[in-house]
Amino acid sequence: MGMLAEERRMHLVEWTRSAGLVDANEAADKLAVAVETVRRDLDVLQRRGLLRRVHGGAIATEKFAHEFTIPERENRSPQEKQQIADVASKYIPEEGAIIVDGGTTCAALGPYLLDKPNLLVITNSVRLANTIAESSTKLYMLAGRVRSTSLSSVGARTVEDLQDLNALVAFIGTNGISNDGTFTAYDTDEALVKKAMMKNSVEKIAMADQTKFDSTYPASFARPKDFDRLVTTVNAPQKEVDRMTAAGVEVVLA
Repeated sequence: MGMLAEERRMHLVEWTRSAGLVDANEAADKLAVAVETVRRDLDVLQRRGLLRRVHGGAIATEKFAHEFTIPERENRSPQEKQQIADVASKYIPEEGAIIVDGGTTCAALGPYLLDKPNLLVITNSVRLANTIAESSTKLYMLAGRVRSTSLSSVGARTVEDLQDLNALVAFIGTNGISNDGTFTAYDTDEALVKKAMMKNSVEKIAMADQTKFDSTYPASFARPKDFDRLVTTVNAPQKEVDRMTAAGVEVVLA
């Protein structure tokens, strides 16, 4: 007697979550059923919101447009974020202005920004502002509406506030880097702020750990060529590292 439909579907969900995607043909072989059966199962699971159908199979819903809360983000690859910040900190100038984006990866730069009296840090991150506000480093907090999920100010006011501010370096985080190399954010207002930050900075540095690759969010804000360098982890997918390098981005591994 073959496997029950629900048992089959449970396997499909597990495989999709562990690998990020599932190929319908491979799954059919593993489950010893027709590929049409797997496709029907995937349709059922998509209706339940457990995965998302794509050409040839399915991807995990959390790979697409799930926005993690601050505590969830801090618990995702905390060690890698610290390593990325450690390496990215080498590009912080001693004086002048820098822009630091919201998000937990960029917030990890906090300890490296303390007590630099000749440095002005422009940020939309409430977390980062809180870390450095009492030190001798000059701080400019961008105006705007604060999103509770990212604890950063966003929207038209924030973009407007950036118009007259210029920086030597912008440190930019990302929710995801899709499989064609597009940098994406969950929120369109946040994406607009990232664009404005990059536009008003001489050097642009992206900070992203390996979990950010091959995941796509609704709002695109940059292509690889828009960045000077990307600081990522040594376990970042090699094909993505090669793609960035081919686009002229200096990839620095932490």
